[in-house]
Amino acid sequence: MTYDVTMAKIHFVRHGRTVLNEQHRTQGSADSPLTPSGREGAAMARDFLAGYPLTRVYLSPLGRVVETTDILTEGRELPRTILTGLREYDYGIYDGGPDPEMIAALPTRTLLPGVLSGRFEGAPEGISATDYLRDIDGALARILADLRADADAGKSDAEALAVSHGMTIMTIMARWIGLEVYSKAPMANCAITTVEVDPTVPGGSPRLLDWALDPGNQGVTFPTEDMSGVFDGVDIVPIDFTRPEGL
Repeated sequence: MTYDVTMAKIHFVRHGRTVLNEQHRTQGSADSPLTPSGREGAAMARDFLAGYPLTRVYLSPLGRVVETTDILTEGRELPRTILTGLREYDYGIYDGGPDPEMIAALPTRTLLPGVLSGRFEGAPEGISATDYLRDIDGALARILADLRADADAGKSDAEALAVSHGMTIMTIMARWIGLEVYSKAPMANCAITTVEVDPTVPGGSPRLLDWALDPGNQGVTFPTEDMSGVFDGVDIVPIDFTRPEGL
C-alpha cells in the first residue's frame, strides 16, 4: 500500500490479550488485566509503531486499553484523550461469562445486523444499538475534529493512535470503510489497522491502508464465521459526524 505523507492517518489498535480472552470469556464492559503474552504482544506492537510519527492518542476508558496504551506509548510524550465512544460493546448479563453462552444467546449472524442497523435493543442490562452507535460516532467525530484543527494549523499529516476493542473497531470500519471488512482477516489482540483521512472534508474520505497487522503474532481467541449474506437487505445506520465527543 502506498502512503501519502501529506495526509492524516489514524492507527486503530485492539488491546492486548487479557485474562478473560485466554479464558474464552466475554469481556464487553467487564475488564481484566493483560496476560504476560498480552504485554509482550503490546511491546511488539510498540516496537512496530516506533517509526510512526504519532501526534495524538485516543483510548477507551477500560483498564485493558489503558494498560495497552501505556505500553504502546512508552518513551513518547503524547497528548492523551479518553473517549467513552471507544469502549467495547456492553453485552449486559453475558459480560464476564463463557463466550459460548453469549454466542448462543446473541448469535453473531443476528447480533451484527441488529447493531449496525440500530435496531437491536440490547442484551438484558446491556446497551442498545442506538446508544452504542451514537457513542462510537461521537468518538470518531472527535478524532477527525482534532485532526482537522491540526490541518488548519498547517499540520495536515498528523497521525493519531486510537486504542480500542475488537467489536468497536470492527463496527467503525464496517460503517466507515464498508461491510467487506467482515471478509478480511480477523482482528487479533494488538492488531493494527491504519486509515488515511482528509479531515478537511465531511466524513474524512477514508482510505484503508493496512488491515489488522499482527506484529505481536497474537492471533485470535474467538471463533470466526462466514458472514456471507448476513447483511443482505439490512439498512446500515450512517455515521453521524456532527457531534464530536467532548467538544
